[in-house]
Amino acid sequence: MNFRFGINARNIITGDVKNNSVKLAIESWLDLVSAGMMFFAAIIPAYLSLKLKGDISKVTIALTAFIVVHGIYHIVRMQGIESIADNVFEPASIIVLIAFGITYLGVSYKKKKKQEATGK
Repeated sequence: MNFRFGINARNIITGDVKNNSVKLAIESWLDLVSAGMMFFAAIIPAYLSLKLKGDISKVTIALTAFIVVHGIYHIVRMQGIESIADNVFEPASIIVLIAFGITYLGVSYKKKKKQEATGK
């Protein structure tokens, strides 16, 4: 008898086997860890959003929104609802990230114009 135990690395890396329970278990745990880290990482910008005033608070709010949406993506994906995660929350995460970039550029452009006007 030939018993083979272990994980075939080719299947995990390439996604060759769709119904591999070991692969699904590993992905679920990785999504759980990722979501936990995302929500933990959102604490600092959320706190700064409440404490800071002016344009910088807009940047921290946009950053917090991105981190939270991306964390929700990992939670939904962990639950096995990959179609919603990939078709709704992943594009939403990208859109919020682009909005963060635009907000950052707007705030930095406004700050640069203000510095040029005052001569500093």
